[in-house]
Formats: sequence, C-alpha cells, structure tokens
Amino acid sequence: MKDCQNDDVRLEDILNTTPIAVSWSSLSSGRIEYINKAFSELFGFFLDDILNIESWFLRVSPQPEYYQNVIAPWIYEYRGNASAHDLNATLFCKDNSVRHIRIRFSTIGDKQLWYFNDITDHWVAEERLRARSDMLEMVAKSSALKDILNVIVKQVQQESPLSLCSVLLFDQNEQRLRLGAAPSLPDFYNQAIDGVKIGLNVGSCGTAAYLGQRIIVEDITTHPYWKDYAQLARQADVAACWSDPIMSSKGDLLGTFAIYKRLPSIPSEKDFELINFASNLASIAIESFCAQEELEKRAYYDHLTGLANRGYFFQQCEALLNESIEESFPLVILMMDVDHFKRVNDEYGHKTGDLVLQKLAKKSLSILRKGDLIARIGGEEFAILLPFTEKNEALRIAERLRKTIELSMVLGPDHQEVFFTVSLGVACRQGGDCIVDDILNKADTALYQAKAAGRNCVFLAVTQSCSLFL
Repeated sequence: MKDCQNDDVRLEDILNTTPIAVSWSSLSSGRIEYINKAFSELFGFFLDDILNIESWFLRVSPQPEYYQNVIAPWIYEYRGNASAHDLNATLFCKDNSVRHIRIRFSTIGDKQLWYFNDITDHWVAEERLRARSDMLEMVAKSSALKDILNVIVKQVQQESPLSLCSVLLFDQNEQRLRLGAAPSLPDFYNQAIDGVKIGLNVGSCGTAAYLGQRIIVEDITTHPYWKDYAQLARQADVAACWSDPIMSSKGDLLGTFAIYKRLPSIPSEKDFELINFASNLASIAIESFCAQEELEKRAYYDHLTGLANRGYFFQQCEALLNESIEESFPLVILMMDVDHFKRVNDEYGHKTGDLVLQKLAKKSLSILRKGDLIARIGGEEFAILLPFTEKNEALRIAERLRKTIELSMVLGPDHQEVFFTVSLGVACRQGGDCIVDDILNKADTALYQAKAAGRNCVFLAVTQSCSLFL
C-alpha cells in the first residue's frame, strides 16, 4: 500500500463534515476563531460576521438581557468542567428567521467548543400539538371565543417572534369583519379595523375575505389594497400583511387570519405552513363556537322571530324578580297580543302571518331598551320584561309599541298591504308579588280588558281596577 502523500488531517476538516453546527472560541479572549459549514448553513453567519460569543448572542437573542441572565451564568457554572449540560434557546438567524436550538459547549485547554443542534421541527411539532390540545380543551369547556383565539394567536407569535397576528370574524348579515383577537396590535388600530366592510382594496383582510383567497402584501406602502389604510398602518408601525380567509368545513367564510410584519417581508415556505396551521386551528375554534351558539339559540330563542322563547323568558324573570325584591328596584311586565291574528292567517295565509310576527319582533326591538327582554310565549302572544322601570315609563313604552306597530305593514301574497295592531296589558310589581306568575296573571288580565275595550289599546293592571291608557 502506498503511503498517502498528505496524511495530516486538520480538525477543521473533520468538523466541516459533521451536520451539527460547531464553532470554537478562545477561552481567554472570548473571540470566535472558527465556525464550520453547518453553522453558516444554519444561521447564515460567516466568521467575518462574528466577533465574540457575547456580541453574537446579543445579536441573535430575542431578548437583549438573554446573554447576561442565561448564557453568562451558564458558562460561569460550567467553566471548570469538560462539558456543560444542554441549554435550549430560541435564536434569530441572519435573515431574521427563527430557530430553536439545543446548545452545548465543552472546554479543551484554551478552547471552548460550541455545538448547536437545530430542534426547530421537533419544537414546533410539540408546541402545535400542545396549542391544539389546549384549544380543544377550551372548546370542550365552552370558553369564550376571544380567549380561544388568543391561544392560537400567541402560539403563532411564539413561533414567529417578529410577527403580529390578528383574527377577524365575519359578520355574514352585515358583510363586515369584527375583531376576534389581536393582543399585540395597538388598540387604536384594532378599533379602526373592527367593523370594516369586506371588499376589494380593503387592506389584506377585507380583500382576502371578499375574494376568498390568501392575500400577500409584501409592502403596505406601495400596494393598492392598502391605499386607504396606509396612514393607519404607518401609525401602527406595520409594513407587511399576509392574510388568509378562515373557511368552515362546508366552505363558508368564518373570518380571516393575518400575520403582520414591522418591515416589508416576503413569506417563506415555513411562513405559509404557519399560516395554514393557524387558519385551520381558528376554523375549528370558530366553527365549534358557532355550533354551540346555534344549540343555545335553539334552546333559548324562538326560531321564527329570533326573540327569546317562553322557557328563557321565565328563567330570566325569576332571576330578575328575586333581584328586584332584594334590591328594591321597580319591575314591570307587559303582555302583548296581535289583534285578530286568526283573521290574518285565514285571509292572507300563514306565510303572511309569519311576516306579521317577524315585523312585530323587529319593530319591538327598535323601541325597547338594551336591558329589556321580549319573548314570544305563544302563537301570537308576547311578553316583555322591563327591569328598573316605573309605572309611567312602562306605560309610555307600551304606548310607543302600540303606535309603532299600528303603522307597520307587510305585503300579502298578492302584494297587498296588510296592516295589523296589538293590545297590551301592563302590570307593575307590587310589594306582595314574589312569584312571576302573579305579575303575569295581572298583565294577562289587563290584556284581556284591552281586547274587551275594542283592541289596539293599553291597559294597566291596578289593585282595585284596571285603567285605560290611550
């Protein structure tokens, strides 16, 4: 066998063949004297980019105090040992991408040999699994949707520390986007975006929702989609926005998921993967919430009018009556009935009768106050709860309802105008009224007196007799 002409093998040559990122530094000066090929491929830095261990960690750590609080004590603790225990860290690469690294160093003479093992894929898989598990647990416990969405947003921002994220929810009736979660964006920005109507050139999210497709805006200042919102973006210090429509399992639009960047930015394959993960997770959360909301709506609300149903009304009445007795505040119940409703059904059909009930519900909600509660408790019978309301105010509200409904109209099957009226009975809580049925019976008695008096009027239940209010 012939002798090799060059049998000197340098340590640098050996280290350049290992897939693990390696560097060494001088123990006396701290200066980094060597990095291998895998180090440059992982972090994007070359030897000329790096001065010493401290300055490099200051450059790549998300927190400025990370070197002083974590790295320096770790080095000091193991300064006399041949090898230190592993330390997990999140570090920025030269291109501002993020890597999760397991670090170890060993001391040989005057050299510190550093090993950087990339565990990003494993870390991401574990964190996403944990985030998904946490979200599903919150869904099972019927947690607030905002809290669930915040878990998703914070997971994405943890994976991508230079990102700011938001979830907007789609209001199908108004074709608008409502704020779901955006914990890191400024309040003024969230307030300005909340309620924006979807459409072309309505930023990244409004356009993504309108088109039903992902919108990538790499530079907000020059993109036509952001022309009307460029100033707002400057104030919020965001320069790029990538938005994904959140779709249900049936293909319906639920909202948008957006990633904002402080600087003009082009998404990488990893970014696209992250957006897909976040959008899918948000879809599960929103769809589950909507399903739960629909179940509750069916349990507590009338399907035709959208008003509270009989069971929910009595439940709320009991609670407010007890509170009214304990805190001594006034409470009134109105009973309202559509006059000659059978005649409407017989003459124009049940579809027109349904339109009458829906119109009545809509007009009533426009008159009643925020804390009032109206329910459909029978075919054409409605009950209204007025907490913190005195007799005279209740009578004024009842009369406004009567007049407004008297002027209302729906179209019959042949486009004929169908007008309708209501009669109302008013009952105030008296000192001895401790049961909801007592007040309801009084209101019901007043209602029948209103009908006996000719309908389309308001009667007040009193202790001795009933008074007519026109």
